[in-house]
Amino acid sequence: MNLEWLRTLRDTLPPVQDAARHRWLEVCNESKPVLTATLVAERPSPTLIVVPTLERAEQWFAILFRLGIPEERLVRAPLGLTPLMEPTGVELEVLHERIRALHTLRLGEPVVVIAPVGSALQRTMPPALFEQEWLRLTVSENPVPAPYQYAIDPETLIQRLVEDGYEYQEPVRLPGHFARRGGIVDVFPMGAVLPLRIEFWGDEIISLRKFDPATQRSLIREVRHAEIPPARETPMGNPEVAERIRHDWERAIAQQPPALQPTLRQNLEDDLRPLAMGAPFDRLELYLPWLAQERACMLDYLPENALLILDEPLLLESAFQRMQDEIQQALNSRAERGDTIPLRIADYVEPIERLYASRPHPVLTLEAMPKPDLTGVAHELGTRSTETTRGRLPDLWNSIRRWLEGGYQIVVATDRPNQVARAFQDADLPAPSESAENHAVPLLFRGNLGGGFIWDAQRFALLTDAEFFERHRLRMPPRRFNEGVPITSIMDLKPGDYVVHIHHGVGVFRGLTTLEREGVTREYLLIEYAHPDRIFVPVDQLDRIQKYIGPDDKPPEIRRLSSSLWVKSVAQARQKAKEVAQELIRIYALREKATRPPTGPDTPWQAEMEAMFPYIETPGQLKAIEEVKRDLESPHPMDRLLVGDVGFGKTEVAIRAAFKVIMAERQVALMCPTTVLAYQHWQNFKERFEPFGVQVALLSRLISPAEQKRILHGLKTGAIDMVIGTHRLLSDDVQFKNLGLVIIDEEQRFGVMQKERFKQLRGTVDVLTMTATPIPRTLYMALTEIRDMSLITDPPPGRLPIRTSVMPYTDWAVREAILRELQRDGQVFYVVPRIQGIEHVAERLKQLVPHARIAIAHGQMPPATMEAIVLDFYQHAYDILVCTTIIENGLDMPNVNTLIVENAERFGLGQLYQLRGRVGRSDRQAYAYFLFKAGKLNDKAEERLQALKEFSHLGSGFALAMRDLEIRGAGNLLGTEQHGAMRAVGLELYQAMLRDAIRHLRKGETHWALDSPLQDELPPIQIPIDAYIPASYIPDVAQRLGYYKRIAGSRTRDELKDLVRELRDRYGQLPTPVRHLLRLMEVRIVAHAVGAESIEMEGKRVLVKFHTNRRLKAQWQVALQKQFAGVATRPEHISLPLTAQPLETLLMVLKALQALQNPEAA
Repeated sequence: MNLEWLRTLRDTLPPVQDAARHRWLEVCNESKPVLTATLVAERPSPTLIVVPTLERAEQWFAILFRLGIPEERLVRAPLGLTPLMEPTGVELEVLHERIRALHTLRLGEPVVVIAPVGSALQRTMPPALFEQEWLRLTVSENPVPAPYQYAIDPETLIQRLVEDGYEYQEPVRLPGHFARRGGIVDVFPMGAVLPLRIEFWGDEIISLRKFDPATQRSLIREVRHAEIPPARETPMGNPEVAERIRHDWERAIAQQPPALQPTLRQNLEDDLRPLAMGAPFDRLELYLPWLAQERACMLDYLPENALLILDEPLLLESAFQRMQDEIQQALNSRAERGDTIPLRIADYVEPIERLYASRPHPVLTLEAMPKPDLTGVAHELGTRSTETTRGRLPDLWNSIRRWLEGGYQIVVATDRPNQVARAFQDADLPAPSESAENHAVPLLFRGNLGGGFIWDAQRFALLTDAEFFERHRLRMPPRRFNEGVPITSIMDLKPGDYVVHIHHGVGVFRGLTTLEREGVTREYLLIEYAHPDRIFVPVDQLDRIQKYIGPDDKPPEIRRLSSSLWVKSVAQARQKAKEVAQELIRIYALREKATRPPTGPDTPWQAEMEAMFPYIETPGQLKAIEEVKRDLESPHPMDRLLVGDVGFGKTEVAIRAAFKVIMAERQVALMCPTTVLAYQHWQNFKERFEPFGVQVALLSRLISPAEQKRILHGLKTGAIDMVIGTHRLLSDDVQFKNLGLVIIDEEQRFGVMQKERFKQLRGTVDVLTMTATPIPRTLYMALTEIRDMSLITDPPPGRLPIRTSVMPYTDWAVREAILRELQRDGQVFYVVPRIQGIEHVAERLKQLVPHARIAIAHGQMPPATMEAIVLDFYQHAYDILVCTTIIENGLDMPNVNTLIVENAERFGLGQLYQLRGRVGRSDRQAYAYFLFKAGKLNDKAEERLQALKEFSHLGSGFALAMRDLEIRGAGNLLGTEQHGAMRAVGLELYQAMLRDAIRHLRKGETHWALDSPLQDELPPIQIPIDAYIPASYIPDVAQRLGYYKRIAGSRTRDELKDLVRELRDRYGQLPTPVRHLLRLMEVRIVAHAVGAESIEMEGKRVLVKFHTNRRLKAQWQVALQKQFAGVATRPEHISLPLTAQPLETLLMVLKALQALQNPEAA
């Protein structure tokens, strides 16, 4: 990265040092981050930049990042006052970022913290108390620097974590959580990048290591010291503070209208319990004035060698006033409805004057509009914005000529260097170069900086994409925040769930149970079938059990164990899986035979068009893009399925594929299920392709007949490069000159006839199909052998998490949510479960918010009417769209950032998850309200609401919704005609059947026994030895089940060794029964390899029986009898005495047999 010009600028800037106020006057907005970057780039101490708004903070962040300041040095500090505005806690991500900011500032690290003014002045824990609450840990063998400690017992550590606001959650995946397993404590320090694993020996710390929250495995590198800051910036309560709060609130409650007093007292009582116990809870921040009587804010965390930068004091003041007014309004509203006593915003933020108080470190104010009453050392810089030349290229070229003649240094910062070079050449000017030796040639800097400026005093001009192009965006760096990891299906198993035993069929799981038989303790799964049948399945056979997942909500039929119907169901399902696999293989073979000219490598224009993408690509996106391009550059037509959740960036993959094909002089067609979706895609593609002279047309019923005729003619002659539309594109009158790529969005939403047409297309042109319904990973693995698929699983960067509330319906909640959105000129989705009564809902909203413009849309309207309404809403003709779940699929409306779902208990989790994905599509804070009817709820609805409450924090609810969607995804991908087979045997078993059929067909087999085992079944073993995972070692049943499943599913000794390492890492030394369980599996794996059918007791001897086709040869028998005393053999079995260590003896004998059977391997 060429940054020499930045260093030259730094040398011309007035010095900023000493504990004084420095004022840079007449500095335009565009120049502020650029000039500041020169100051902070090599600064060894912290910098706090206070800006007017969150949006401005993101711009600063993006520009400093592009100018070479490493991402790990840049820290966001958002506002954390949500609990004042509504009855919810501070979002985890906000807390995480704020505590990271406070922590790094206090430590004096060379960070650059960027904070909106409200965030900088938000009251927080005093620095001395914050430091006192830190836990500083070190490994016992180190020389221990004060104030680190190595001698602390796990109980004391847990107690400290709870007092600091950490919450118990196993496994630890998100900041602010901890868990304990014996002598191991996991904690995710707030503000840290990775969680920490602390291992104890008695009350000494013997190891500190970071671990991966997704795999839960330790990373190789151990750490010597660790710091754990408090999880909340508000101090926890105690009995004395709780009593003081009770006294003050009771006095205030007595002043309120009598009708509000019962609710206020109830709310107070609910909060006093955790306050007295010193436990964290959602409304904790509401009590800050009582919990932290000493006033402090982020400014107090700055050390003496820090630098404070204030971006535009006049704007800071107006933005701060606006924020105070908005929060005070919310506090007044909450007091009026009896949610809290009257509270004042002034008790939660420091006054604005704190920004200008004298400080022990330098302060720099950047002022385009000088603040009259401000003192300090003033320097007039005189930078001016190039905004007046934007969109007026002739004026800009004249200015550039003038600057070049005057000896100015011109820096061109762009994401589109080739287009810029061509524009300069067309204007008869020297093209910018990265290696410009002198000022006669502009210097090229790769990376758009969002807006240019001129500094006449220093003969310097910075030009960016904003000056050259009508459409330009600043690329935002990603947020590094993990929203929680979906959990695997067996680990969600709860008593009462349906399970499938591959031999006995569908039953009901009743729980894990420990049984002692003949002095031997083992753990079993109890599964019930039709009365009175039930079975106990040993945990080492858990690989035969799967959670039952059907293609829909219908419960499966439970039968007696003696029923022969299960065997029939399995046979029918396997036959169906074989047919499906044959069809998939046939299509695959046809495509392998077909050829077409490849597109060739990327052109320079491709790189420029891609640089216009306003975000940094996620790893999943990059992989998908690479796979699609590889397909297009191969000689065979592409047929790729692109799977990615709503808003995960599938459209960008399609944009890049389409452009690549167009650059190869072929046409592209994009087909969507709805006109509105087609319109949105058209806008996106047009915006990106227009600068490159690419013609993109929209063909739908919204287009006039004359325009349609023109488009059809353009497609036929090749004048139009790309067409976007609905199934209208499949009409006979749509003919292409040279069609190269067809993109299908949400194929499963088209009809049967259209799907047939898609099949015909697949043999001749490239096809890219996109779907937002996730599919199970296991199915993905099965199908990747015969179907090219790309999966985008990582969420997009730069978006704020959606603030989700689950609450009973009240008019005030709805009114406030709508008003808040309308105040910022946004829009609202209001979703109801059924069409009946939808007009009454709209009427009620009209009374609550009289000035709002309200529209209604639902699936029973004529399609043209509904599409026109949705389109009008998209173009902001309405403020609120009252609708059914029609918004669930595909619509991308960045201006809609509030979702209200009425009667949320009537929706499935998957639906709610999809609906929630419709908001939060921009960098604005989005809100989702799931409202239910207070009062009588049946058990099922209560259960769903409970799940919804978890879901509002993401984590496990996220996993439930993902699974709900995956089931649908599997059904969509495989086709509805297979639902019967999937319902009979469950999704997992059906996938295993499909995998098995694909494996056989790929080997060229056409006939195989449909009753052959789907997986290698290991011989059962019955010997008197305790082999199980004690609850004291892994207390969490779901985790224990998960490990049982993985141990039972192991088929190699390496897999078992890997599990031993993981268990040792996560839970500490393995107890004897766990070591036995793993050894037992090793015995079974070797026994299977040598052909054993079963291992059981016969009196005081252990009997190993062999399959009829794996009898023992005479020479093997003789060798074994010679090698091991007491071993008796026959062709069909081996008998050996029961020793003190039966598993070790067995293993030695079986390994010796294995060496005899395979002398080469031995």
